[in-house]
Amino acid sequence: PAAVIAEARAVLPAETLATADSGAHRILLSQMWTCREPRALVQSSGLCTMGCAVPLAIGLKFAAPDRPVVSFSGDAGFLMVAGELATAAELGTPVIFVVFVDASLALIEKKQRERQLPNAGVDFAGSDFAAIGRAFGGAGETVRNRAELRAALGAALSRDSFTVIAAEIGRGGYDGRI
Repeated sequence: PAAVIAEARAVLPAETLATADSGAHRILLSQMWTCREPRALVQSSGLCTMGCAVPLAIGLKFAAPDRPVVSFSGDAGFLMVAGELATAAELGTPVIFVVFVDASLALIEKKQRERQLPNAGVDFAGSDFAAIGRAFGGAGETVRNRAELRAALGAALSRDSFTVIAAEIGRGGYDGRI
């Protein structure tokens, strides 16, 4: 997950606005993402709302139409609000939706392991997030390394429609980082 965040920050322009939902990725993103002005990273830190990054990003794009907007979501949070992609398509919002794909509620799973509790209720079947993006009328790409992510982000910046980038990350990728 750290490589995804680092590569996104390196590739996306300095004026990019970002959103994040709740989860392990939000903690790491908050530590790593460089903001050059106030309110350049919008997140639900009080209620820690899963799925909020997607609608926040759509709204942020309307507030700042000339700036790139990227949304960072965990796979479970993204699935909770995937229907919002219909809104993004209907309104023509060229937002980049980055999804951290590990088929797990990673933060809860990590806490269970740290407390030596059994793995319970945190794993789920994988989904084809790139196909979900395409099905709603945007672009969709699955990436497995920095080079693929770099290319996907570059292509997304040039599109007039939204892009879903499914970034596959390893289980335990947050260990020792958050």
